[in-house]
Amino acid sequence: MKRILLVGILFGTIVLAGCSGISKYDDNEAAAIVKGQEITVGDLRFLYPDDTALDYLDSAIGVELIKQEVKEMNLDVSTNLSDEKNRDEFEKLPLENTKDEGGKQIRKYAIVQAKKLDMTPEDFQKEYAKKINEQNAYINAYLEEKLGGGDVNDSKWMDEFGEEYHKLLEKLIDENKDEIKVLID
Repeated sequence: MKRILLVGILFGTIVLAGCSGISKYDDNEAAAIVKGQEITVGDLRFLYPDDTALDYLDSAIGVELIKQEVKEMNLDVSTNLSDEKNRDEFEKLPLENTKDEGGKQIRKYAIVQAKKLDMTPEDFQKEYAKKINEQNAYINAYLEEKLGGGDVNDSKWMDEFGEEYHKLLEKLIDENKDEIKVLID
């Protein structure tokens, strides 16, 4: 439950800046450099639809900073990776005849993304799930180290947790602003 909640908080913090076309850029082109690590246009295109991929660049920068911070702190992320059963379920493409609306959306997204990336929808879903699982493991390890635990059923704690997460991310970005270079608009 906590992992699902943290994932929701991560994606809930993304502020969309409007539609931006990413198709004019090459997949290998660097969108940003974060403390020496490139975030490519292809990285963004893999995780997000083309019409909004650039809108998520700030979020991708935040995730990269968190990942680097976790590595510098020598934190073990393995305890934050989804267990095999949950990972296997998320890696599976929902069936074509699924009645579940969420499953339908996942399937539709996987088909569109797979086509533009020259993959099968099944391969895309599997790789997408791995990337999201890894990102979440780093974010969860960072938040647990910085904020500790709490009761996800306590709405007051959740409100405070969300505020603290925003403050941590803003501080991390501010501390590293000289080592973040955005290369595309």
